[in-house]
Amino acid sequence: MTVQNTQANSLLNSAGIKRLFWFIPILLAFHNIEEAVTMPHWMSVHLPTLKEKIWLFEYLNFSTKQLYISLILVTLLPLLLSYSCLKGEVSEQKKFLLLILQSIVFWNALMPHVSGVFVLGMYNPGVVTAVVCNIPFSIYLFRKIQKERIVTNNLLRKSIFIGFTAYLPLVYLNHFIAQTISKMF
Repeated sequence: MTVQNTQANSLLNSAGIKRLFWFIPILLAFHNIEEAVTMPHWMSVHLPTLKEKIWLFEYLNFSTKQLYISLILVTLLPLLLSYSCLKGEVSEQKKFLLLILQSIVFWNALMPHVSGVFVLGMYNPGVVTAVVCNIPFSIYLFRKIQKERIVTNNLLRKSIFIGFTAYLPLVYLNHFIAQTISKMF
């Protein structure tokens, strides 16, 4: 097999990288749809329990309108970021931004969704897509990136760490932006 054939079969080609990275906003959208369908009723029943068991929820108030605005923001902004990063050549910086985005999705799947099942002892909105789509794809993407050397291991580690440290501040920022927007309409 020649070097050219090896490269054609590798994810290192531009089209393969772009296809792989497009799964980030697509799977996130599926996850957000699950939340949009299940969360309004679930929150109306379980918000007092959440506030009692998880101190972070003590400062959050939810309305259905605010929830939908929040979900629209966390669907559209990653879609726009992905589109921006994936048009033209996919540079190292663009790959890094996309990996940070997927890292945020990964931590979102683990922190409120999977851990919520254990803390609350019940289903919580988004856990199905978190377990079936987001966590497996995150692991697959991170391993593929590492194996194919699409970015350096150091850059991959940094993206996962930045996603972890940015996750909660971004959740609260999104919550308060959605709350502000919902009060305007």
